[in-house]
Amino acid sequence: MSKSLGYKNNYSLKLFLACWVAYFSTYICRLNFSIVTPELVKNDVLTQPQIAVVSSAFFIFYGTGQLFSGILGDKVSPRLLVFAGTFISALSNILIFFFCKSHMALTFLWGINGIVQSLVWSPILRIAGDYFDENDKEKFATDISTTVTLGTLSSYAVGLVTMLFLPWNYVFLTCGICTLAASFFWIKQTGKLNLYKDSLQNKAIKQKSDLSLRQFIKLFAVSGCAILLIPIAIHGTLKDGVTQWMPTFFSDKFNLGTDISILLTMILPVINVSGAYIARAINKKLKNIMRTSLAFFSVTILFLVLIRFIGINSSLFSLVCLAVVTTCMHAVNVMFITMVPLQFGKYGCVSTMGGVLNSSAYIGCGILNIAAGNILDGNSSWNMLFLFWILLCTAAIIFTVICSVIWKKFIKR
Repeated sequence: MSKSLGYKNNYSLKLFLACWVAYFSTYICRLNFSIVTPELVKNDVLTQPQIAVVSSAFFIFYGTGQLFSGILGDKVSPRLLVFAGTFISALSNILIFFFCKSHMALTFLWGINGIVQSLVWSPILRIAGDYFDENDKEKFATDISTTVTLGTLSSYAVGLVTMLFLPWNYVFLTCGICTLAASFFWIKQTGKLNLYKDSLQNKAIKQKSDLSLRQFIKLFAVSGCAILLIPIAIHGTLKDGVTQWMPTFFSDKFNLGTDISILLTMILPVINVSGAYIARAINKKLKNIMRTSLAFFSVTILFLVLIRFIGINSSLFSLVCLAVVTTCMHAVNVMFITMVPLQFGKYGCVSTMGGVLNSSAYIGCGILNIAAGNILDGNSSWNMLFLFWILLCTAAIIFTVICSVIWKKFIKR
């Protein structure tokens, strides 16, 4: 067991590592835009609303793409889908290096980046659903969540080091090269593993993907996932939206340089990595994904209130509060985006369910992120933005409570 790091055999471990590297690399080419946003404002390349539009282009296109990639992930080779997603994402970032000073070109290429990255997560979920047993699935869900934290940290690290020696637009080039290397690692590693060579010949696995659209919609409703879309969209905003605005917040509110703002933001992923493991421990006691998520939403709203009404003028206190908020949302992300879809393995729609739920997180984040940009561009301030996030978290708590009742009945059935 020690050689397999807790997985049942070396094959499972190698498959997990391939999935980890692929999804990890997407964050390097996803968060690099937030790294350069302070420079875009300072150099009058883009305004705050224009930055919000570019950022939202990724979230909206990524979320919309999840709807299609989820279905494709249950029908088409996940190996090819993941390679296409990482490879084209790398190319789009490399192209942005040349055209980043054009608002239209940047918005277009960043939107393409969102579409192709949507091809990665749902197919990976299908692989986990088909190849891992119940114990390995829970471990996979927790371990794969570290890609968010370490991917975020790596993206900021690569960006910061690049900006120390080169102009800010080189951030897109260096991040693109990193993800390009990961795409080749994925296709080579999964080729060695003969992915789906045996399982696609298994009639049971083939039959699982025959769920009709009507059956899926019914399943989506009776499980409570239809209601869950609202708190998922809000959690996406509080996870990725907050991370997106962090460098700008510290630079604008406390007059810190871009490099210092990025360094402060890099502290968050180090802390966030604990969220998944705390969530796993709490969920083992509560034995209810919705109640576990509700607990983290409750802690989140408490610290949003603290930063809004007590500590918004303190950089240290703000950092602590935002660290707690993003850690809680990473915990919720494990519950909503990974654990919930994996419960549908026996219905053969893990990828489809994962795609639909993940799309809600990013489409919601994209739309609400535009609202955040408009709040900051108007006569309002960061105070109003935090109040906006408090109201959103309140709504998430209400709908999660409703969903927890439905989910409990569904799981018993």
